[in-house]
Amino acid sequence: MYSKLLVSSLISLNCLCLGSLQAQENRIHAVNSVSHAYDFHADWGFQRQYLKDQKYVKSWCALYNADLSNANLLFLWNCDNRLAYNEKDKKTVDNFLKDGGGVVLMGRGNPKSQNELLKSYGVEFAGKATLPLEAVRYTDDEVTVKGEALTLKLDNPKKWDVIVKDSKNNPVTASRKIGKGTIVVSARTIMGDHPDYPSDSINAGLWRGIWNMAASGKNVDPNKPFRNNFIETLEHRTQKDGMDINYSDYMKPYADAMFDISKRCMPVIENRMGVPLSPGMGSRIILIPTDGGGYSSGEILALAVWWGGFPDKEDSMIEFVTHEAVHSWVLPYPEIWNEPIATYVGNLVMCDMGHAEEGNRRIKAAIERARKHDPEFNLYDMRGNTNKEGVQPLAQSAVNDVHWGKMYWIFEELRKQDPNIVSNYFKAKREHAKAGSLKKYDDNNTVAVLSIAMGKDLFPWFQSIGFNVDKSKAEIEMNI
Repeated sequence: MYSKLLVSSLISLNCLCLGSLQAQENRIHAVNSVSHAYDFHADWGFQRQYLKDQKYVKSWCALYNADLSNANLLFLWNCDNRLAYNEKDKKTVDNFLKDGGGVVLMGRGNPKSQNELLKSYGVEFAGKATLPLEAVRYTDDEVTVKGEALTLKLDNPKKWDVIVKDSKNNPVTASRKIGKGTIVVSARTIMGDHPDYPSDSINAGLWRGIWNMAASGKNVDPNKPFRNNFIETLEHRTQKDGMDINYSDYMKPYADAMFDISKRCMPVIENRMGVPLSPGMGSRIILIPTDGGGYSSGEILALAVWWGGFPDKEDSMIEFVTHEAVHSWVLPYPEIWNEPIATYVGNLVMCDMGHAEEGNRRIKAAIERARKHDPEFNLYDMRGNTNKEGVQPLAQSAVNDVHWGKMYWIFEELRKQDPNIVSNYFKAKREHAKAGSLKKYDDNNTVAVLSIAMGKDLFPWFQSIGFNVDKSKAEIEMNI
């Protein structure tokens, strides 16, 4: 009995040691560089979808200034073709591989800049893959693809381990040992890319195997700091004329144009909004390398430097700067129509800044898209819901058209009666919806504020155009 207990204890201890060793071997400290091409998924959704129990940070500064000392995995998901990896970047990647780190480099579309870096490692993204795809290792599951996948051209296939191939045996994902480290090259489209959907973790089992393999060449210390290289590490900060713009070395050629357009927009936005920004809101601007959008987090506005063909064209950039700024302007309570009203004000600011024809065209277009589903604008509320008997529910594809177009139509109708309704509305909101004064800023409180701004009760009108609102449920008293 004693010997059985001893053997059992030894087996348990051995399993515990092996488990601890495996956990240490699988410990990942990942850095995702967003300095050559900003990616919403990298910034907002990737960790909870693919590295939930591991350490993960984004690096915003130039790649050659990124702190990789306590990292064993480096993601280079994209490099905008208007940029390129310079010699210091390439040396950083080489040294990281030499030290045992794993580099995961991905491509989609026309990855010209990615290929310029990859050539030195004997690989390039090539043509379109022929579906279906098949995993050669790390998983027996079917490989999911979002859109088209790129194949790889390997200069010396014997040096590479193919991980995923297409139906014609062309490599789609492959790895190669370089020094003590490993480089992994893959089509971007076999990974999820939607930042708002935790379920968009396609091929998660495959990627977990790849992460563990690629990161295994370098030990990391869990007790040492491993933090985001965020705004504080950006190489440049311009503070003048009330503006605070932060950017990396790569964004320096675009900084003057972005400073100029932002400086010209801000007073026009304030005039349209009727109130200044609340203290601290929108106080710092980050320039990000993309033409695909930005974000506002209250204090910070992240602006895409190539939005709408900027700097060659400025009309769409005016709309975009305004859109992101308005998200901070409306706080502390976001709007029930948060996205459309930000763009709507952007269209008005476009008109104010010399682009009236295009600004008015965009307003009209948004309204007409909604009119196709709600000709008299009396069937659906802002979310595509209806309280009209016999009215069919909206198809999901039409809900967004109504959400945007109906908001535009409402304000255009009110502007016919009061050209200053936008500024008067936000003045009233700033006065009556102070931070902490409301449980929520909902439809009822929105209509109450609009009523104050217009100087008349708008609840009957909103009820007639499909809104399920009730004056008695508004926390804000109108006193009209």
